[in-house]
Amino acid sequence: MRDNQTTHVRHTFQGLAALIIIITGIKLGSSLVVPLLLSVLLALVANPLVSMLARLHIPRLLGIVLTLTAFVFFALFLLGNVAGTVQEFTTALPGYLKQLTETFQQAQVYLAEKNIQVDFNTIFESFDPSALVGLLTNMIGKLGTTMSFTLLILIATVFMLLEAPVLPGKLRVAIASPDHDLQSMYSFLKSFNRYVALKTLISMITGLLVGTMLWIKGVNFYVLWGLVAFLFNFIPNVGSIVAAIPGVLMTLLQFGYADASLIMAGYIAINVSIGNIIEPNVMGQGLGLSPLVVFLSLIFWGWLLGPVGMILSVPLTMFIKIMMESSKHWENAAILLGSNNNPKLQ
Repeated sequence: MRDNQTTHVRHTFQGLAALIIIITGIKLGSSLVVPLLLSVLLALVANPLVSMLARLHIPRLLGIVLTLTAFVFFALFLLGNVAGTVQEFTTALPGYLKQLTETFQQAQVYLAEKNIQVDFNTIFESFDPSALVGLLTNMIGKLGTTMSFTLLILIATVFMLLEAPVLPGKLRVAIASPDHDLQSMYSFLKSFNRYVALKTLISMITGLLVGTMLWIKGVNFYVLWGLVAFLFNFIPNVGSIVAAIPGVLMTLLQFGYADASLIMAGYIAINVSIGNIIEPNVMGQGLGLSPLVVFLSLIFWGWLLGPVGMILSVPLTMFIKIMMESSKHWENAAILLGSNNNPKLQ
């Protein structure tokens, strides 16, 4: 009995050591891992479209070229329209920062009249706009580093899509229990495709509602803030909160506190109705992840892979959970990642 326990403990520590080594390797090689993950993501998203074209008797290679070309043109169109808005906003940023400082100074005077002492001057004296510019430059630099792998991402995606039809046959020969393991992979692909499709649709609706709300109010750069709402909605839990900040601040600078409060209420109404009512009903329990696990995975994958890891945190955690469920040794541990509606917990 004691020998079995010793062996179990040794295997546990060996597994933890291997996990630490893998995480360290991913962290150190994140500049290469991120483009490869983006290739996998693009391949998983594009494969259903390529398969649909193949059913229309279009050769698979031609279907891959057409699908990826459509993705590239859409991305270029989107970036081209947004780039001009971002440039205008960057040019106007110093003036907005000065106006924001004056606005908070007025708020400080008003609060002082109400015997509420708040020292905004200290905050703004310690605030260095050049630090913000440096932060933006650093973020753009990281994005540029990732985008420099665009050719690698596209080439890897092409090979993945070409390999997709024969991959199940290879796995059926290579793995020990093909029926069980392939079923787990199909389950992940089904959940992933459903998640991406519904999340993209819901994020588009969120971005359109936010952009329309700001456009009606006459807020500057409403297209940019709508795009921010669309992109940040992919980040679980905190994305929609962060996305509301620039739109509210811009409204505050243009129209004052009353209108900013109104726009804030609009953001809250959109995020609450979509995030707490529409999205759970549409997506159901398809994710099979508890809210705590979703939040912790956001922190972990964001630390490990940066902004791309935050966006991919839910699919990556879904994959790990499904793989754990397919293993006899990790099946019970997968329950810790599951939702509170698991029948085993009832």
